[in-house]
Amino acid sequence: MSKISIEEIHKQNIGKVSDKWSSYLPVYDQLFEKYRIEKLSLLEIGVQNGGSLETWKTFFENASVLIGCDIDKLCGDLQYDDSRVHVVVGDANHSNTLEKIVKICNSFDIIIDDGSHQNNDIISSFLLYFPLVKPGGLYVIEDTHTLYLNRWGGGILNEFSAYSFFKKLIDVINIEFWSDQISIDVYFRTFFPLEQMPSFIKQGWVESIEFRNSMVIIRKSKVGKRDKLGDRIITGRVAQVDDLREAKDQEAKDQEAKEKE
Repeated sequence: MSKISIEEIHKQNIGKVSDKWSSYLPVYDQLFEKYRIEKLSLLEIGVQNGGSLETWKTFFENASVLIGCDIDKLCGDLQYDDSRVHVVVGDANHSNTLEKIVKICNSFDIIIDDGSHQNNDIISSFLLYFPLVKPGGLYVIEDTHTLYLNRWGGGILNEFSAYSFFKKLIDVINIEFWSDQISIDVYFRTFFPLEQMPSFIKQGWVESIEFRNSMVIIRKSKVGKRDKLGDRIITGRVAQVDDLREAKDQEAKDQEAKEKE
């Protein structure tokens, strides 16, 4: 099996055009290495000229299905000499497009959002497609620098931006430490009407969020649960520092008692 990296595949490409920022490539190599020999399923929202699908089919030699979705009707003319590759034309956030995708594959190890980069689309796509990520899988959003720009519906002080949304998910990961102070529905009132929060968020399916320059990487939990800290595990028999501190504290108390006599 070839061990060529995603970075090398991309840089050596002479076929369909693929447009990626250089900082993404080593990140993808790190994230996707564990999947490269698996019979994985991958969905990429936004394929433009189709070159990234060439990269994925080369890197994931044992992949079972690779789907690209794009709103541009011209993408329907993209051809691949690989039956694993499918191109779905349509707005990813429309139900009929989702139905087309699910007919091909209804769960994914990896989903990449390289679509419109518009603030509202990013949130809508996450809410629609993250439930399709397999437990333990990855959801990656590219080009999130657009969320700092007003013309993409973002802005550094925009409390309704996708960045503000994903930052709130950090607190959901740690909900076991504050749920007695405020309800999650109230906390997310900026984005959802009361009692209308997506169940996968409330159930604890978001395991972790990683923020990189122009990228957000969300990992799905293997098991949906709200209490993620786990049991406290203390091992060993010798607590030298604790024992010395306890002895000194006792000595101080004894001395204080003598002085009061």
